[in-house]
Amino acid sequence: MSLVWYIQRIKTFSPEEVFYRVGQRFRTHVLDKRLFKRNVAECNLEGKVPPRLVADENAHLMYPIFESAVDIYKPIDWHRDLSSGRSFPETFAHKINIRSDEFGSAKHVWEVNRMLFLTRIAKLFKESGNRDLLDLFVYHVSSWMDSNPYLRGVNWYSNIEVNIRLINWAYCWKLLDAENLCKSDENFGRFVREVWLPLVNQHIEFSRKHPSLYSSANNHLVAEYAGLFIASCCWDFLKREKYRAYAKAGLEREILLQNVSDGVNREEAAEYIQFIDDFFLLASVMGDEAGCPLSSSYKDRLHQMARYLNAMLDVNYNYPMYGDGDDGFLLRPDAGGHFNNFRSLLTSFATYFADASLKRSDLSWDDKNQLIFDNQGKAAFDALNADGDNPDKNVFLTESGHYIFRKMAGGRETFLHFDAAPLGFLSIAAHGHADALSIILHVDGFPVVVDSGTFTYHTHKVWRKYFMGTVAHNTVRVDFMDQATQAGPTMWLNHFKCRALQVENDSVVATHSGYDKLGVCHSRKVEFLRDQEEFIITDSLKSDGSHDAEIPFHLSPCAQVVETSKGVFVISVAGARQVQITTDPSLEYRIVSGEESPVMGWYSEHFGEKVPCKVLYAQKKCSGNSSFETKIKVLS
Repeated sequence: MSLVWYIQRIKTFSPEEVFYRVGQRFRTHVLDKRLFKRNVAECNLEGKVPPRLVADENAHLMYPIFESAVDIYKPIDWHRDLSSGRSFPETFAHKINIRSDEFGSAKHVWEVNRMLFLTRIAKLFKESGNRDLLDLFVYHVSSWMDSNPYLRGVNWYSNIEVNIRLINWAYCWKLLDAENLCKSDENFGRFVREVWLPLVNQHIEFSRKHPSLYSSANNHLVAEYAGLFIASCCWDFLKREKYRAYAKAGLEREILLQNVSDGVNREEAAEYIQFIDDFFLLASVMGDEAGCPLSSSYKDRLHQMARYLNAMLDVNYNYPMYGDGDDGFLLRPDAGGHFNNFRSLLTSFATYFADASLKRSDLSWDDKNQLIFDNQGKAAFDALNADGDNPDKNVFLTESGHYIFRKMAGGRETFLHFDAAPLGFLSIAAHGHADALSIILHVDGFPVVVDSGTFTYHTHKVWRKYFMGTVAHNTVRVDFMDQATQAGPTMWLNHFKCRALQVENDSVVATHSGYDKLGVCHSRKVEFLRDQEEFIITDSLKSDGSHDAEIPFHLSPCAQVVETSKGVFVISVAGARQVQITTDPSLEYRIVSGEESPVMGWYSEHFGEKVPCKVLYAQKKCSGNSSFETKIKVLS
């Protein structure tokens, strides 16, 4: 990491955080290093792992890892990045640089090492009783222990990864009925005593001793509290009651701090919502089962989060992709390509709260919910009436700055998300994008006008800068500058603030402060002519000088575009009604797609993947006060 990055990072610290960071540095680079050196001296990696995985050497079971897959019937290299083929060094964890391309993508390595696939193996063993599957489970956990001695390698770098493993192991423990299996199977009992429980205890201690506080207290801290709490509900260990009380208090506090009262998560990263909701939900379910329930205020906020999740999903369970998204999951016992956890979570919330308004008519039970709730939960879900099909009404959440325009008629849906929310959470806003006043349009359950997505975090710096930046979103960029200052791949300075100026039944006017530094005020009005299914978008720029304005509209990579007359474009996406975009006559729009110098016209639906997409793009030199009107009409 460069000196510049460190200086920028320190700028985000409060005085209290400086003292915390000094103490944390002593923990990681003095106390942890002593432990690491001692463990290396005692470590023997030879001959511990069982020699075979399954009886049939030609058998394969592929598990998806972003754009790649790992064969979980074969030995796994726990330090290898599948996307680049490079490997991270097996050295002291805290000295490894993950913020460069030197060793590849740590995110890809961590995704394998979350070991989400273990719940699938445990589930298959439970259903079949096939001893090969239990041997496979034992093999992978033993192999992981041998390849990842405490504090050695990149898999001990991040506390969130430690806690995701803990949570998955807890559900495996439950699936395998491990306590009883230990009594009936001597070999498995020895594995539990000599391998699994020692690993669990290492993870518990690491989790407790490496908290993500102050400017890092986002989803990582939630993961740490959830991991410790769920571990305390599953296993008996030396400091169980103390750690449980600590984790429970943390969960109670963070659910209120990190989620606005209207249910929106403050990180301003839509895809992260399914990830964070799972931590809070699974902790609540496990607490109930262990006789240690979380409070009514906790559950009330969780219920409100469930309502927002329902509101933000279109008729086909697509979500508006504002902010970062990295296809991260907490539990995934299936193995079938890309998994829509938003849809699965809606089933979970409907079941947990017995809330029929969250159950849509086409929701179904899945492996993940079976793992969480078992047959009793399925019976409760089946007994609910399906009262949750999307209503024909808007959802305006002024407190959080999210405005969802929606019309449902005759099985057809018009859905537009208007983002007048803050940049992100805490002083670094790690997963927010510079997307103030951006719009996203879905028609009949298909994205049409889209957010560009994420693609990468710590690798491919040019691409990271693009996907985070203002020009990758459907808003106005002024003087070729972002609305905030990118100071690193997950760090922003000079955060903008958004403010609603007027909110009516089918109309919202909002502004942001991102260009105050340029002496420019940008405001946008979004008006929904409901009967005509037409949006009128009016952008206003107020300034005393001359400035360059860029106004892009990013289209789904599936879209076909025809300019029917000057400045009038008809957009076609299979399965959806056509959309007509009539641009302001004072602007000259052109279609941009897949350009690399400068980067523009790219779309990333899933982490690690990007494809060209068409962008309606205009640029104009503006003097004084200017306004542009764009009409977006859904055609019958």
